[in-house]
Amino acid sequence: MVDWRYFRDWIVVFFFKCTLDFIWGGAVENLKLLEYPVRLLPKYFETSLLFEVWVFPVLCILYNQTTRTRGLVGIIWYALLFSALITAIEYPLELYTNLIKYKSWSWFTTLYTLTLTFLASRAFIGFYRWGCDYFSQKR
Repeated sequence: MVDWRYFRDWIVVFFFKCTLDFIWGGAVENLKLLEYPVRLLPKYFETSLLFEVWVFPVLCILYNQTTRTRGLVGIIWYALLFSALITAIEYPLELYTNLIKYKSWSWFTTLYTLTLTFLASRAFIGFYRWGCDYFSQKR
């Protein structure tokens, strides 16, 4: 599913998203907006490591790959689509399992924060590509 010709870009997106999600997820957890009763390494992390360090960054790679040649409308549309799909999975998990509990959070908060982070990753990779092109021409 991954276009390997752009492997360098996808690695950059992956690490950007891991960093962003780890910082943002930690802040959300520290503010007690969300709770993850069941999680990996509960002694060390209050956040969902599986989602923040693996699932969401990989989905972000797929999003960036899908929108690589699309215009602004396509970029926004796919950010909303990816976010809606994740929200459609997360909300029933919140209602019927012990994996996530909303405190001062809602499904709509999930939807717009995911959309904003997808768009942030797209802006970051756009800036990264521009920088690579700009500085490779300066040689």
